[in-house]
Amino acid sequence: MTDSTDFLARLTEFVATGSLGELRYGATLPELAARYGDPWDGGRIHRKKRWPHAFGFGDVLTVFCRCRQLRSVSLPTWQGELELPLSGDGLQTYRTRVVESELTTALLAAGCTWQTVTYENLPGQRTLEFSPAEDVWVALILTDREDRNDPQLADWMLYKAMMWGYDHVDCPGPDPALPDDGWGAAEL
Repeated sequence: MTDSTDFLARLTEFVATGSLGELRYGATLPELAARYGDPWDGGRIHRKKRWPHAFGFGDVLTVFCRCRQLRSVSLPTWQGELELPLSGDGLQTYRTRVVESELTTALLAAGCTWQTVTYENLPGQRTLEFSPAEDVWVALILTDREDRNDPQLADWMLYKAMMWGYDHVDCPGPDPALPDDGWGAAEL
């Protein structure tokens, strides 16, 4: 297992580029499966429709559209460690406990800029939002405590990292000329 410094470097790259290795907005499910191995099936996003659909690579949670393009990535850093996929068919475990002062120092050193977003209905939480590319967003969600019953932290901690985009309103669906890809091409 690597330490949180290694994870902080991967996270900074994620924020700066909008990608985590080949896991980037618009990547296709078949190309990612060829690179990282078959994903595990995370289930439907909507009760009555197969797509969009959740899949996972290690602890990386992803959502793909009906046309098999990656629409979002989520890293549940609150778990304290994550298994991130390596090229081929392997995983690397990272310690993910990162506090805000470490995070902002690394992000500023990398030349990243962000907007801080807070919500009245979510006290004890704030989000740092980044736009590494047109129509692509990365959010780092920070919380003021590890557990809701714990005392408030002096240095807030990273709770979750997310990436998504908005440019894919009308999905063309999978190419009907291609054979079934094994992920439900024939299903709605």
